[in-house]
Amino acid sequence: MNITDIKISPNARARLCVAGHVGVGHVHSHSGFTQDDSAGFAVAASIINAALKADTTIESVAISEDGESVSVKTREGGLGSAKARRGFTPMEAELMQRAVGEDGIFSQAVAVKAFGRMYGQGVMESAVAFQAAVALAVMDSLAKRSGGAMKTADANEPGKLDRFAGIVLNVGGVSCAFLLTINATSGGIGPDEDHEGNTMLGAKGELMRSLGIDGAPAIVLESKAYIPSIAPELNEPTFFVRAQNEVDSALIARLLIGACDELGLARRFDDSVLPQSKGQLREATIGFANGLIRLAEELKSAETALEKVRILAELSKLISEDAGGVTFMSNAVHEVMRGVGMVPGTSAVLSLLVTKDDFTRWRVPMLTAEDAAAYSKIVLRAIKLYSKEGDQ
Repeated sequence: MNITDIKISPNARARLCVAGHVGVGHVHSHSGFTQDDSAGFAVAASIINAALKADTTIESVAISEDGESVSVKTREGGLGSAKARRGFTPMEAELMQRAVGEDGIFSQAVAVKAFGRMYGQGVMESAVAFQAAVALAVMDSLAKRSGGAMKTADANEPGKLDRFAGIVLNVGGVSCAFLLTINATSGGIGPDEDHEGNTMLGAKGELMRSLGIDGAPAIVLESKAYIPSIAPELNEPTFFVRAQNEVDSALIARLLIGACDELGLARRFDDSVLPQSKGQLREATIGFANGLIRLAEELKSAETALEKVRILAELSKLISEDAGGVTFMSNAVHEVMRGVGMVPGTSAVLSLLVTKDDFTRWRVPMLTAEDAAAYSKIVLRAIKLYSKEGDQ
């Protein structure tokens, strides 16, 4: 099967779900973990666009007269806008013009090209808000192009810009729902990703039920990531399949592994890294807070300028990086859905790991068109395999 075997499905309900999200601003986490958390959205959107053929190239970027918000328009006519808590400077407006002509599907890469790098947690609000506007413009482009085949919904929750979209496609004879999620926070202060993966909360849950994918087997597409504990073992970019033993879908994991092997793509598998653990994120949040308290106590007794700036630099690093590992999800959601938003019993997750050398060069992982094509091949091959054994 190839990318041309995809068409809008006349069937309203799907047998399988492919879920991809963008965690706007979720670049860093604890222990040096760094990622492009727009990968899932980009891959799912790319496959959808094989059927729709929308032009998601960024046509224009403009800030409002008051400098508070940015608006992005694609050649398809898709629009997206977002506010930055502290507004945009004229120089930032100039930097964002570097995005014109780029494919908005790759929203983190576009934002990094404009600003050089990204941090969440309110550190680089302008870059994060810009990424949100890009992703929203892409989703709007696809919805417009679909002629009503794509359903959309907004979270309508205070402080969230989350938006969801879903469409049922015929992929080589399999009726498959592709679910897009934008997790974004007002003011560019994310990440906040309670709605990632195939979670079924609020308006997103209603959208999923309307597509017939409540409880359906799901491929959850996740980030292109640098994981310090694994990267030294890698000689090349490597796909990472995860499904917790006796919690997640062994079937979906087997399909993804089989697809990687048939395609000759480097892969790893782990069935023990996504346990359901009571209080895990709450304890991590307390531990992080204790680190802040320790630095605050040191600052209280600091006398010299060098001492104070050293302490605040360490504090800044904690907030701009490690804090992403505790802010991205609510504690109660994490206890069930874990860090990638997986409904137990339904899914497995596919990520892409980068090597240490790649990270040393780029510092911030960015999904490329080549990466997205490799992800897409795995997804399409897994769907083909599912058509052979999914109903057995």
